Amino acid sequence: MDRLCHAKTGARAVKLSRPARAMLALAIVLAVLAASAAAVNLAGSLADIWQRLRDGPLPVFLGLLVFLATVGCVGAWLLWRLLVPRRRPLSKAAAPDKASLEQRISEGRVQGIDVTAAERELEELARRRNAGRLYLCLFGEISTGKSSLVRALAPEAETDVGVSGGTTRQVGHYRWRTPAGDEVLLADVPGSALDAADDEAGLQEAIRAHVVLYVCSADLTRRQFEDLTVLAAVEKPLVLVLNKTDLYTEDEASRIMDRLRQRLTEAGATRDSEVISVSTRRSGEDGRTAGMESLRKAIQRRIDCSPEALEALRDRAVFSLVDERLTAAERARRQTHAEALVGGYTRKAVIGALAAVSPGTDILIQGYLGRGMIRDLCGLYEVPARDVDVGRLLDLSQGYVGKMLPITLALAGNALKAFPGVGTIAGGVTHAVAYGLIFDALGKGLSRSLAEGGELRPAAAARRFRESMSEDLGARTVRIARMVIQEDRETDRN
Repeated sequence: MDRLCHAKTGARAVKLSRPARAMLALAIVLAVLAASAAAVNLAGSLADIWQRLRDGPLPVFLGLLVFLATVGCVGAWLLWRLLVPRRRPLSKAAAPDKASLEQRISEGRVQGIDVTAAERELEELARRRNAGRLYLCLFGEISTGKSSLVRALAPEAETDVGVSGGTTRQVGHYRWRTPAGDEVLLADVPGSALDAADDEAGLQEAIRAHVVLYVCSADLTRRQFEDLTVLAAVEKPLVLVLNKTDLYTEDEASRIMDRLRQRLTEAGATRDSEVISVSTRRSGEDGRTAGMESLRKAIQRRIDCSPEALEALRDRAVFSLVDERLTAAERARRQTHAEALVGGYTRKAVIGALAAVSPGTDILIQGYLGRGMIRDLCGLYEVPARDVDVGRLLDLSQGYVGKMLPITLALAGNALKAFPGVGTIAGGVTHAVAYGLIFDALGKGLSRSLAEGGELRPAAAARRFRESMSEDLGARTVRIARMVIQEDRETDRN
C-alpha cells in the first residue's frame, strides 16, 4: 500500500506547470555551464602543473609520477577489497576415517544414540580385512540374470535360479578362483525393486565389495541409473554387464552398449569402468556362454591393477556407509526428542486452555508457550533463535491461525461428540482441542523446517506449519480430543 501511494504521488509530481518546467530547464542549463567551466579551469590548472614539472628537475618529476602511481594502485586495491569482498572457498568436509567414526560412536553411545548398526559395520570391515579375500558383488534389478551369471562364472556354486523374478532374497557368498589363481568371493544380492529392505541390503553389500558387477538386461531405468550414481560417488570399481544379449540382434546390442557407456559416464563412474555384453544362456555348437571370457578378463584386470588401491577404495566406501548410518541414528534420536518436546508443549497448551477463564483467540502470542517451544526446538537442532526470527514466525503463524480457528473449533466440537458424556461440552474444552491442534502442527512443522534447512527460516517454517495443520486432521483431532478429556477429568478429580 505504501509503495502504491508513493507511485501515485510520483505520477502526480510529473505533471508540472509551464512556468515550473521553464525554471527547471534554466536550472539544468546553468548546472551544465557551471560543470563545464569547472572542468575547463581544472584542465588549465593540471596543464600548468604538468608543464612546471616537466621544466623542473627530472628526479622530482619521476618521483612524483611514482608516488601518484603508487597512491592510485593502493587506492584501487582498497576500493576493490571494499566493493568486491573476497569469497572464501567452501571448505570440503573431511572424509570420515576409522578414528573419527569410532569417536562419534563413543560419543553417540553416551548420548543414548543407537550405534549398533555402525559398530557392526566396522566389525564386518575388520573381519573382511583379516580374511584377506577379495569381494566381488553382482548387483542390479530383479530378473537381470545375476544368479545365472554367478553359475556361469563359478559352475561349482549352488545358486537358486528360478523362472520367476527375484529368487535371491538374501546375500549369498560363493567362492571362485579366477583363471589367474586369485580366490574371490562372489556376492549374489537381492535384486533391487523387490522392496525397501532388499534394496538397502543389496546396495550395502555392493559398497562393502572391492569390485561391483552391475547387471542389466537393457538400457538403464531411472532406478538403475540412481544405483550407479551412488556407487560412482564412492569411487567403486565398476563393470556394467549387459546380460541376455541373445535376445537382441547384433545391431540392437551394439546400440544398447553405446547407450550404456554414455550413461555410465553420466553417472560419474571412473574412466576405468567398462561395459561388457554377455549371455548366460548356452549358445553355439560348443554350448559355451557368450562373452564370459571377456568378463573374466575384465575382472582379472581390476584384481591385478592394485590390491592395495582396492582395499583403500573399499575402506573409504564403508567408512562413508558408517558415517551415513551414524547420521541417520543421530537424526532419528533428534526426531524422537522433537516429538516428545512438541507433545509436552501441546499438553501444556491444552492445560492452559482448560485453566483459562476467558480463552483468547490466539494462544500463540498470548503466552510464552509458543516462544518457549520454538526456542527449545531450535536448541535441540543447534540452530540460533534470534528474537526477530521467532517473532516473525509467530506473526506469520498467527495470520494463518486467525483464518483457520473457526474451522478448527468446529472440528474440535465434532470430535468431542464422539466421546460419550462430553458431546455437548463447549467453551474451554473445545478451545483446548483447537489450541492443542495448533501447537502440535506448529511444533511438527518447525521440526521439519529445522531438519531440512539447518536454520530458523520463518517463511519456510510457517509454510511447513500450514502443511502440518492439514495432515491427518481427523485423526489428530481425535487424538488431541482424547488428551483434552483425560486432562479435564484429572483436573476434576484433583
